[in-house]
Amino acid sequence: AGLRFDMKYMNFRVRACNKAVAGEFSEPVTLETRAFTFKLDASTCHQNLRVEELSVEWDATGGKVQDVKAREKDGKGRTASPANSPAR
Repeated sequence: AGLRFDMKYMNFRVRACNKAVAGEFSEPVTLETRAFTFKLDASTCHQNLRVEELSVEWDATGGKVQDVKAREKDGKGRTASPANSPAR
């Protein structure tokens, strides 16, 4: 809990031991939370996401989903194709 991105938290080394002998220490390992950068594409993201330069907002009342439902209510929406239709 409370970890932040792009921070180093602990350096450690390990070694194996048994009744007869102890092995060599490993190379040092650092536990860290690496930062990563990603970008959402406004033209291909979910239709209810509003993507701007540095922010993303969920718009539950907007987007193409609402437009499709409205067209279906008006009788202008998509219609089902027969099972043997080449378009299916």
